[in-house]
Amino acid sequence: MKLVLIADDSPSNREFLATIMEHEGWEVVEAGNGLEALVMAVQRTPDLVLLDIQMPGADGYATVVAMRQQIAMVGTPIFAITAYAMEGDLQKGLDAGFTGYLTKPLTRRRLLAAIGALS
Repeated sequence: MKLVLIADDSPSNREFLATIMEHEGWEVVEAGNGLEALVMAVQRTPDLVLLDIQMPGADGYATVVAMRQQIAMVGTPIFAITAYAMEGDLQKGLDAGFTGYLTKPLTRRRLLAAIGALS
């Protein structure tokens, strides 16, 4: 079973994403902030990370940079899940190391299409 790490400071956002991913057959681990996500990523080496950008402690940008410094995470798909949708935000996310950039409100269809495009 593939493992997805969902990091978001909003419990309802984590629950939404976890429900979709579990329904698709993924094992889910959750983190409430970037620091927790980094610890979990090092301990578990997920196959996919869904990472909010605006979180307390370490934001998504700092977290993705730290994750990319881990040898085991270099090729891991890491998607930004964010409300940031202004001009330049997508490029900033990709420059930081995100594989993809999904804006909120996120739908099941858009999430699964983005993940499916990795195959």
